[in-house]
Amino acid sequence: MLLAVMISVVGLYPFSLKALEKQDSEAICILIQSEMQDWHPTTPRYQELKARFDERCQQPVANGVKSTVKQPATPTTVRQDTPKQKPNIIPTVVTPKSTPAHSTISPISSVLEPLSILLVIPIFILVSAITTLLFRPTLRQYRSERLGLQGEKRVASLLKQELKDEDFRLYRNLILPMDEITEGTPALTEVDLVLLTHFGVFVIEVKNYSGWIFGGEKQAQWTQKIFTKQTRFKNPLHQNYKHCLAVAHCLGLVERLHSVVVFSDEASFKTPLPKNVVNESGLLSFIAQYKGQISETSHNLAFTRAAERLDIAQQQSDSDAKSLHLMQFKHRRVEPTITS
Repeated sequence: MLLAVMISVVGLYPFSLKALEKQDSEAICILIQSEMQDWHPTTPRYQELKARFDERCQQPVANGVKSTVKQPATPTTVRQDTPKQKPNIIPTVVTPKSTPAHSTISPISSVLEPLSILLVIPIFILVSAITTLLFRPTLRQYRSERLGLQGEKRVASLLKQELKDEDFRLYRNLILPMDEITEGTPALTEVDLVLLTHFGVFVIEVKNYSGWIFGGEKQAQWTQKIFTKQTRFKNPLHQNYKHCLAVAHCLGLVERLHSVVVFSDEASFKTPLPKNVVNESGLLSFIAQYKGQISETSHNLAFTRAAERLDIAQQQSDSDAKSLHLMQFKHRRVEPTITS
């Protein structure tokens, strides 16, 4: 009996092996099924895959054991000419985050770090103080020049606006020679504003100062006070007297030449206001008092001649002339003063 069973098993084994060989594995059937979805049912490739699937994947072999795989349904969206390219999916390598190791800070470092930060502040203050001390004269001069130019522009704009109906000429920052001779070169001076009209020539010195002003007509030094800070400066009347001499030398006349010093409206005189000194708001009234002098033909000719000379002086007041004047100014020449 046992021998008969063994013979039957051995006899049936070749037939079962042949049957298994005619069937694809389950993995191959899945690949065939996946590729079939990329082709249209009417294409030859799809028909070839369909025939193989029907023939060899009805009972696919999985690890030596037959399994049942359903026949794929007709794909809904397929390409008719070229197979659908599947995206290349590259697995992302995830690197685990490394946990930072606990750094050991010594007690000395923990103390020195805040101390170093505290030391930066006084060092910065010290450097700033030294820089300020070294460049204070330059900064003061720059600020003074900037304020002066602002005041001159403001006064010039005021005159142009109010005298637009008058026949006048206005000149700014004229570099004019004086009668004095310094080492073979005529001494130069810079005049802020010269207003030429038919009823007079006005030599204007602009002081764009604020605060309290103390000074008299004959005093050599005046004082500016802002809160507790006091600053002394030269008597602007004496300064403008030199300008008047230069304008008179340029025009060849002394008649109808008027000196006027104009302070900002932010400046307040705490001493009696000297003659020929006004605030900006009083400049037009100062000029208007001379309009009653009706000009004659000779005066008209004098106006034309003076305009021609001042035009030439304006053209010659270039950068070279200003540099020469600045060089002379640094020698601190003695200012002429008005005697009683």
